[in-house]
Amino acid sequence: MRIMVTGGAGFIGSMLCRTLVASGDVDVINIDALTYAANLDSLREIEHNARYKFHQIDICDATSIAEVLRLYSPDAIVHLAAESHVDRSITG
Repeated sequence: MRIMVTGGAGFIGSMLCRTLVASGDVDVINIDALTYAANLDSLREIEHNARYKFHQIDICDATSIAEVLRLYSPDAIVHLAAESHVDRSITG
């Protein structure tokens, strides 16, 4: 199975990427714009795994997202790219 995760460098997204790769039977395509909420250090343990791919893309970039979808044809997409932190919701 091939799963695309948006926001995969965030707190929840990185845990999901690590868990899916550790399952041994899932290929993970991580899409993240690397904004303030991202932390690539949380993905160090899987960054060189053959079942893991990372692309720095803003999900609003329809052309780049379409290319990734064409390239990998994921079976599922888990959308976690939201920047919905409580602190941000108070001021934004």
